[in-house]
Amino acid sequence: MTADRSTGVRVLFAGQHWPGANSLYIARAFERCGAIVRFFNETALFPAWETKRGRIARRLLTPLIEAEWNRQLLGLVETFHPDLVYITNAHLCWSRTLEAIRAKRIPVMCFYHDVKWKKREGSRFSRVIDKFDLVATTRRWHEAEFKAAGARDVKVVRFGYEPSVHRPMQLDEKAMEQYGADVTFIGTMELHRRMELEKLLSDTFHHRFRLWGSSWGSLPTISRYWQGRDVNEQEIPIIYAASKVALHWVGWEPYGTDPELRKGDQHNSRTFQIAACGGAMMLAQRTDDHLRFFEEDKEAVFFSDVDELREKLDRWLAPSRDAERKQIAQAARERCLREDYSWKPVAQGFLQEFGLAVL
Repeated sequence: MTADRSTGVRVLFAGQHWPGANSLYIARAFERCGAIVRFFNETALFPAWETKRGRIARRLLTPLIEAEWNRQLLGLVETFHPDLVYITNAHLCWSRTLEAIRAKRIPVMCFYHDVKWKKREGSRFSRVIDKFDLVATTRRWHEAEFKAAGARDVKVVRFGYEPSVHRPMQLDEKAMEQYGADVTFIGTMELHRRMELEKLLSDTFHHRFRLWGSSWGSLPTISRYWQGRDVNEQEIPIIYAASKVALHWVGWEPYGTDPELRKGDQHNSRTFQIAACGGAMMLAQRTDDHLRFFEEDKEAVFFSDVDELREKLDRWLAPSRDAERKQIAQAARERCLREDYSWKPVAQGFLQEFGLAVL
């Protein structure tokens, strides 16, 4: 739902435009703040080729795609006359493009969503970080590193949820048959998640478990629980409404070899999506951010290792805990509403950073 008033502030927003993309949700949040958003859909520039030959062709086309991305962005600056240019991740961004925008006295910012950023293959972000008026991140450890790399200003924000998507759902019998589970996890296969799930599932596992996401099919211990695909955006609140417990790992490899992933995420958008749906009780990695956003054992339940995870599952899935478990899930949703963990306050903060009007 967009605002029924407008501030007249114009935001040129470059990002991915597909159902479930955080960039799409943030653009909607700008609209709720009263801004007029012109979305520059960078996803449309990339051919949707998934074969090996197609991926090779896409890599070969990257220089042409980069040039077209920068040409189209500058063209939109000329025709839309934005008050703010917002760029997601800046993987394709040229220095001279940012210099041309700033020469027009138009502020330009980047919200960098990913953990890894230093000289990342396929990304120009670290090479143009000093050209932005503002760089935003969700990771506190990024702040010092970004400033040391030349960033003019860095703002640490949180992830958020989309109220029109992440909400309670009432399910009929067919939906419960298709999605019902004691335990659910939605996420792409990553090393730490894989290791902990393999350990959890290698012993006798008595709970009904559904696993959604990509790249899980080749793991024998896990694949029998895998649903064979990613989820659609509209399925997320259904899945959480049909589940008793929603597991949650962030992008954090505390025992890995990559120094950036060892610092990793302390929360992500799923942190708030699970809570806002108000159906499944969130059982998440114990991190500083999770403890800050939700009160332990009152609004969410946390674990530090697989042994604790197994113990928490057995405890909270006991029939005698049904009412208390549902109460925790409801309290998490109430916290989301009370504190407004949606994306709107984040977008408001960006606009206020540049002295632009907000609703």
